Amino acid sequence: MNNPDLFLVFAKPKRAFKDMKVVLLFYVWLLPMMISCTTAGQENRNEIIKFNSGGVTLEGILDLPKGDGRFPLVVFVHGSGRRTRADYNEFVAPFVADGFATFRYDKRGVGSSAGAYTDVDVGTENSPATILRLAKDAIAAVESLRHHRSIDSTQCILIGASQAGWIIPVAASLADIYLVATFSGPAVSVGEEIYYSSLAENGDYSLEDANKRVLSYQGPKGFDPIPYVSKLTPPSLWIFGSADASIPVERSIQLLEGVRNRFSLPIEIQVVPGVDHSMRSKAGEATDYVSRILNWIEKQRMKR
Repeated sequence: MNNPDLFLVFAKPKRAFKDMKVVLLFYVWLLPMMISCTTAGQENRNEIIKFNSGGVTLEGILDLPKGDGRFPLVVFVHGSGRRTRADYNEFVAPFVADGFATFRYDKRGVGSSAGAYTDVDVGTENSPATILRLAKDAIAAVESLRHHRSIDSTQCILIGASQAGWIIPVAASLADIYLVATFSGPAVSVGEEIYYSSLAENGDYSLEDANKRVLSYQGPKGFDPIPYVSKLTPPSLWIFGSADASIPVERSIQLLEGVRNRFSLPIEIQVVPGVDHSMRSKAGEATDYVSRILNWIEKQRMKR
């Protein structure tokens, strides 16, 4: 029952006693529902948070579990495009129910965040500076909440999709991060990703052919995440869809396995058969990547 309307009935004098009993019985009946509404409202507390990143004010929403304890913090990192806090709505309910605080913010120049969106449009030439800028935005969000009364500062987690595969390894190099997880995030350079998507997503090449051709790519690379991934000390999860036409999954896995084996890094790779960049099947059915990430995080917390 949400926002119940209370109707006050004014009795005539000669019926005052009878009506008083009716009113008292009414409130006795209503009280449990009023208490229930109050309790339900406490289950998902939220706060609008403004924070500064390089002189630009960004805004997001912090969702908190019920209770007064300190909770692990999950900050969501954007993919490409004009992204807002709404992009990760599906994570909030399951994560908050499992005792996590979640923070989602509007990308700079989008929604309620200041700045210019043109500052974060990624190409090969501007990608090193742009990815760093976006990584600093993510870390500014973390640091603005690290000393919040409801946050456990020792368990700050980064989760993101697509372009976040480039951003998160950089962000993790800038601050103390507990865990990181990405889905549909490339481990190849910006140039390789653009080349692959031009073949598989925007061209007539099959995924198999596009994955082979990207191996011989000789064009400008722009930002390369591997130097950062090779220094990624917190455990990381990388989820891919086998039918992704936007990023070269085979090459990304090859690179991740290479640095994992060379530097003994805690990298876990999961491939979901038959799903695309949006983690959906050809028929449009979504895979439950939210539960995959949540289950992995819980396992990592039990180990540490």
